[in-house]
Amino acid sequence: MKVILVDDEPLALETLEHILSKYEDIEVLGSYTNPNVALEKIKELQPDVLFLDIEMGSINGLEMAQLFAEEKFSIEIVFITAYSKYAVEAFEINALDYLLKPIQEKRLYKTIKRLEETIENKHSVEVDTDGFDNRLTIKSFGNFEVVDKSNNPLIWRTQKTKELFAYLWCQKGRPISKSLIMENIFPNRDIDKATTILHTTVYQLRKNLERLGFAKGIVYFNESYQLNVPIISDLGELNRIIDTKTLNEEDIKKILNIYKGDFLEEEGYNWVMGVQQIYKDMVLNILEDFAKSQLELGRLDEFLRICLEAMINMDPYNEDIARLIIQYYGIQRNKASLEKFYNEYVKNLWLDLNLRPSESTREVYNIYIKKTE
Repeated sequence: MKVILVDDEPLALETLEHILSKYEDIEVLGSYTNPNVALEKIKELQPDVLFLDIEMGSINGLEMAQLFAEEKFSIEIVFITAYSKYAVEAFEINALDYLLKPIQEKRLYKTIKRLEETIENKHSVEVDTDGFDNRLTIKSFGNFEVVDKSNNPLIWRTQKTKELFAYLWCQKGRPISKSLIMENIFPNRDIDKATTILHTTVYQLRKNLERLGFAKGIVYFNESYQLNVPIISDLGELNRIIDTKTLNEEDIKKILNIYKGDFLEEEGYNWVMGVQQIYKDMVLNILEDFAKSQLELGRLDEFLRICLEAMINMDPYNEDIARLIIQYYGIQRNKASLEKFYNEYVKNLWLDLNLRPSESTREVYNIYIKKTE
């Protein structure tokens, strides 16, 4: 279990880190007194658990947690504070637990056990499903398609039924509060109307899943809903590849085969935009690292061209990618392709954004175009 600690009191951080060090299965990725630094590190390191003080200087811990809820980070939050008055607000954000200072080891032990159970359940929602007679398969990059065990696509009663399924699935097995569901799926409606629509939509989704053999496909407890269906998906496969420490060319091919568009791109859900950008950035970083390594090794084959083309299609105005493509054609002294790409890139940059390439991009182009003469 990977955790990050955030508290503006250094002594409190030291105490908590010391207690957590007694648990062999817990790895403290970092301890931060500055919540703004912690925000960036949490996005970068993606821990399983965040131990978060509520009252800090520049940002309230509750506000910080809400940011992660809005961006759909799959992270469990345990609030730590000297004040019990925040308990209701903490659980409205769907925090897993709430610890009062000074932290008691016996009380923390109970929290750790809850965390272990929650994370285990979360990971079990999408596992190797060979042992299941019945399961759903999801394709989520580009369009969103769900098929049953016979490869028949699910027919949705309404678009909101489909959206609710997608939203619950994106929580990766984590129960999500009614209030947050209504805020994201039925925004700008009064609470009574939103509640009625939510209940109707949940009923329709439950019936849909029951017809497929999932009698308890939607679980409700503690004012929260949870998707309880065996699922395999392209997202799960992508996560497994990304988690591999060393990626080879076959892994890159699998990533390109999966990433046919942004995550849930064609659905237009506002609540998924943060996750979309996270996966897009992750894939682009992986492809960029691969392309740079291939260029350094002089492996200028067709697959590298395909990889670079996929990158520029994902991020058409990215100058780092443009320079890699210039380098690719330039090293091969392929003047025609180099000129064609650069001229189209300059044209699109100007027409779409009213911008011109940076000086560094122009310099790289001039260096390589001269080498082709």
